[in-house]
Amino acid sequence: MQNLRERFERSAIENASKTAIRHKKDGGWEDVSYGELDKRVKLAAFFLHGEDVTRGDRVAIFMKNRPEWPEYFFAIVSLGAIAVPLNPGSTPEEIENLLEDSNAKFIFTDSDANLHIKNPSRKVISADSVEFAASFPRDFSKALDEIKISADDIACILYTSGTTAEPKGVMLTHGNLISNCESQYKLGLITKEDCVVSVLPLHHAYPLTATMIFPIIYGGGIVYPESMKPEDIMEAMSKTGATVFIAVPQMYASFYQKITEALKKIPFPINLFLAFCVKLFSKLREKTGINLMRYFLYSVHKRFGKSMRLFVSGGAKLDEVVAKGLTKLGFTILEGYGLTETSPVLTMTPIKKPKIGSAGKAIPDVEIKIDSKDEKGIGEVLARGPNIMKGYYKRQDLTDDVIKDGWFYTGDLGYLDGEGYLFLTGRRKDVIVLSSGMNVYPEEVEEAYMAHAPIREMCVFEIPFKRGEEEILALWAIVVPDLEFFKKYGEINLRDVIKERLDNVSRALPSHMRLMNFSITLEELPKTLLGKIKRYEVKEIWTPKVMEEGHPIGEKELSEEDLRMMETSLGIRIIEYLKKQTGIKETIAPACLLELDLGIDSLGRIELLSGLEKVFGIEIKEDIIGEAFTVRDLIAGLRPFTLGEIKAEEAEPAPTSWKKSLELLPKEENLKRIDLKPGAIVWLACFLFLLPIWLFFKVFYSLKTEGKENFPKEGPYILYGNHTSYFDGFLAAFACPRFPRLDLFFVGFRPYFNVPIIRNLVKIGRIIPLDFSTHLLEALKSCYYVLKNGRNLCLFPEGLRTLDGNIGRLKKGFGILAKESGAKVVPFILEGAYEAWPRTSKHPKRHPLKVKLGKALDVKDLEKRGHELGARDDYDAICMAAREALIKLKTADI
Repeated sequence: MQNLRERFERSAIENASKTAIRHKKDGGWEDVSYGELDKRVKLAAFFLHGEDVTRGDRVAIFMKNRPEWPEYFFAIVSLGAIAVPLNPGSTPEEIENLLEDSNAKFIFTDSDANLHIKNPSRKVISADSVEFAASFPRDFSKALDEIKISADDIACILYTSGTTAEPKGVMLTHGNLISNCESQYKLGLITKEDCVVSVLPLHHAYPLTATMIFPIIYGGGIVYPESMKPEDIMEAMSKTGATVFIAVPQMYASFYQKITEALKKIPFPINLFLAFCVKLFSKLREKTGINLMRYFLYSVHKRFGKSMRLFVSGGAKLDEVVAKGLTKLGFTILEGYGLTETSPVLTMTPIKKPKIGSAGKAIPDVEIKIDSKDEKGIGEVLARGPNIMKGYYKRQDLTDDVIKDGWFYTGDLGYLDGEGYLFLTGRRKDVIVLSSGMNVYPEEVEEAYMAHAPIREMCVFEIPFKRGEEEILALWAIVVPDLEFFKKYGEINLRDVIKERLDNVSRALPSHMRLMNFSITLEELPKTLLGKIKRYEVKEIWTPKVMEEGHPIGEKELSEEDLRMMETSLGIRIIEYLKKQTGIKETIAPACLLELDLGIDSLGRIELLSGLEKVFGIEIKEDIIGEAFTVRDLIAGLRPFTLGEIKAEEAEPAPTSWKKSLELLPKEENLKRIDLKPGAIVWLACFLFLLPIWLFFKVFYSLKTEGKENFPKEGPYILYGNHTSYFDGFLAAFACPRFPRLDLFFVGFRPYFNVPIIRNLVKIGRIIPLDFSTHLLEALKSCYYVLKNGRNLCLFPEGLRTLDGNIGRLKKGFGILAKESGAKVVPFILEGAYEAWPRTSKHPKRHPLKVKLGKALDVKDLEKRGHELGARDDYDAICMAAREALIKLKTADI
């Protein structure tokens, strides 16, 4: 097996003229040959030798990835000394503790390092200033050869905190590291002809082995980007002839998002052709291994470099959606698994037979087995092989806990399928044991929920809460919303949307895996450098907040930028106004969410818009208020429009005059969509469109309608009903005495109708595509315009489709529209639609459908009844009474 010095020297001799390292220097790419690298390594070793560094001494490397990194590492191990790679992002206190623990004699660093050495006996040399001798004596090579290094000698100590608070020094020997490289080489995934882009920090075992030691001892190449900026990484991949890219899942998720966003911009019908080809070619690749998508999407692949052939993910679990998506687009992406203690790779996806979602199969010379399996075959993953660490530095007690009879206990949970593929389910220490005794794997729960919700990050943990006199454990989640999703669909009700999606998932999960509730944060969750969420840290931070009745908004951290923003005249006036509108006495920080922290819903935004217009004496675009998620967004959005004098005396919030606001005409773009006087061609087109759909419901769902005699003979009226399924809009149309009714308009969620083909059906279907979340006032104005022109409107005022079949609270906008327009309201109930196609199901099923129409209701009568029910104002009164009417109609026989 030899040692790392011998393996390096052999590779340097065999590949003397070949490029070993390529890096950016003075605006161009500079190559370092193996012959030159060998010389530099010996010069660095000669330098260390002159500094009395000898066999067994510890030498720290405290710097970012750069060409000198492999020079110093191989120089250290050539002397029989021990390399101690340290995280350049660590705090001075952390570094001092690790230097003290390792007793490092010498430190290599760079000018960017945040290093403050307390112990003067430790020598520090910066790679940016050190000048080694131009040559070394001939007898130095002979002196190196005389230093006996065995495969069992320690090559490096890697400090890892993983997802725990206490760092441990992992001792990896020359044999450990070489054996892991040999196992990967036997797989044939990477050869000496490959060139690897090095972006992951080399103080971790995974990049240390895969992107530095492996290519060097097998004669491959390494590329160091100029920086870790995305544009520099892309340049390193595309301009250097690189063939392999090794990264963490987060980076691949970013790649996939950017690619899919670009592909979505392809116009119709080319996008349909593309979708067809993706499906066809991915099937062909699956069956034959022929990858035509690489050529079909050549322009996309070219951005990653003409030579780039393989992407490898490790350090954390790769999102299955990302893995499947990239594979379908013609990329070859493999996933590996391992730990620092295993040098590090244990399993790797076979390139010819990948299983997405799996961590792959055990690499050559490594054994994997599952210990203490449960009824699902899940247990702790154990590993055995020449790559298992020598132990934890100065901690034999910890070593004995994890290495027993030659087997390393990984602490990870998983199972092996019939073909030997490993599937990971979580960490043993993360398993949550509920009061019922049921085991819950939080990563499994997170995966289930995140697959169906607009969430960027999620962390599940347990919290205690009282159920009567009994204290039990329940699952709670901290979620970071995907703001790009919400911006794209013009949705600002983060909690409502996320709760709807999570509730959908909950219904399909076993009871012990269901969340009790969740908290939302816009702050990134704490992670390790390889992208794993630090669950213990999230739990430590959030449990006290969750246990309280909502955490005070004043506890939000204030950055220097936040403080500057709050001290500007604009920031002061906006925050003063928000305090008056909300009644909140605590500090309102720029990071506060308008909806969740301040309680400003869609209607509150209209009041906010009206009040701020008075404060600043200007007209403010509704988009600025509607699309703001945080106070920071609000301040930034108003900054360009409030550079003049601020009218400080107008800070009191003024109630919105809904009548006055609604009488203003909608925007021109919305008026164009509202065809008040359609001709015969529109009627015919609408009829031809609806007739086959009506026949479909009649034949397959036995559609019936009751109470058509209650339908008003003249308008204006608002037809409103319970929102149960994806069928609701069509069923409402078929409830009318005749169809199509060109005097009846339907309100639809704008993003659903802002796509090719569907966009062209808007006028024919009498659809008003609006957004009641970010542009509520504009939506209400368009509806009011229809009603005041003698036309009629169909609404589902619950907003969201029901989760359990029951009728939910009606949105206040319905009450405002009914009162200010004076239109009659006509209730209808949809029966069977919830059973036929609820929001929790991807596909419909057959079930009899019935529509029941109730008698028209007068708004004044609704107001009176609503106040009897305890309503706060006239609008709430209308909503409460109208909901009561729906509930009565649901149980009534017509």
